[in-house]
Amino acid sequence: MLDFMKAADRETRPGKGTYEIYPKFMVQPSSDLMIRGSDFYAIWDEDSQLWSTKESRAFELIDRELEAYKKEFVKEHPDAKSVKILYMWDAENKMVDRWLRYVQKQCRDNYVSLDEKLIFSNTVTKKSDYASKKLPYPLVEGDISAYDELVSKLYAPSERHKLEWAIGSIIEGDSKTIEKFIVMYGAPKTGKSTMINIMLQLFDGYYSVFDSKALGSASNAFALEAFKSNPLVAIQHDGDLSRIEDNTRLNSLVSHEMMVVNEKFKSAYSVKFNSFLIMGTNKPVKITDSRSGIIRRLIDVSPTGERVKRDRYYELMERIKFELGAIAFHCWNVYLSDPKIYDDYIPTAMIGASNDFYNFVLY
Repeated sequence: MLDFMKAADRETRPGKGTYEIYPKFMVQPSSDLMIRGSDFYAIWDEDSQLWSTKESRAFELIDRELEAYKKEFVKEHPDAKSVKILYMWDAENKMVDRWLRYVQKQCRDNYVSLDEKLIFSNTVTKKSDYASKKLPYPLVEGDISAYDELVSKLYAPSERHKLEWAIGSIIEGDSKTIEKFIVMYGAPKTGKSTMINIMLQLFDGYYSVFDSKALGSASNAFALEAFKSNPLVAIQHDGDLSRIEDNTRLNSLVSHEMMVVNEKFKSAYSVKFNSFLIMGTNKPVKITDSRSGIIRRLIDVSPTGERVKRDRYYELMERIKFELGAIAFHCWNVYLSDPKIYDDYIPTAMIGASNDFYNFVLY
């Protein structure tokens, strides 16, 4: 039985021997159910050995418990004339109203953030892993010839190393404490989105899309709503940080500080974000002065500007789909070879692109 409920039976008025079975929820700390922001967050699914964030799955599990209880009840009460289950899926019996009242009003917040580490297809999970998904590939050494050919053309070795170091830090799990973010800066159609698309495949299910303009805006109260699932990776194909009104929110997010999240029509709650920000842009990031905080957090990456022929490009991208596990393994080793290499990195190219006074002094 799920530890936050028990099936209850009651004799109904039409006549003795007729029973209805329905869920009775217990107001107590639960290890099978998590509440966040005064609403349903996740439920433990024993079948998949994963947490489920789908409320419909909670209804399925509750209904299954009721059916199991009915079988036991019938055995213990052979005189029962009729036994009816009030299923969660049946809106007319108002069990859903009982559930909503329970999770939204009777329960206190009780949750652990899910998916704070990558789970690969060959990883055996348990409840304490707090995982709700798995990547569709294993982390294994293998052939990366298609990836190597494509990325070597688009990025110089030093720039490629930055990207692979970032990917490896996410795989290792250190990205949750690393106070850096990646900005790929260059002309259109030079390979920024290509690399981002590869990352989307590598971190399928573990990323969200964010709005960089909203992060840099002082007036947008819901700028952090895009991070409500606390993804390991936050990506934007074509961002714009060229006009930052207030960099406080961006700095706090990159530094993984505790922040208050405002979601529309929901109660505010505090979260320490794990997200590693990766953004492509055609405009330089605004770096106004040495104390902005962005200088020590930004890692800028510039493509070579070289291109791969169209047919060959599509062929390589198709082959990369089958190299994901090996690519992840390669990037993981790149990171482990020197995890601290960018601790003191200064994005001089980006400073020069956005700060005229710096250029004046330099030249």
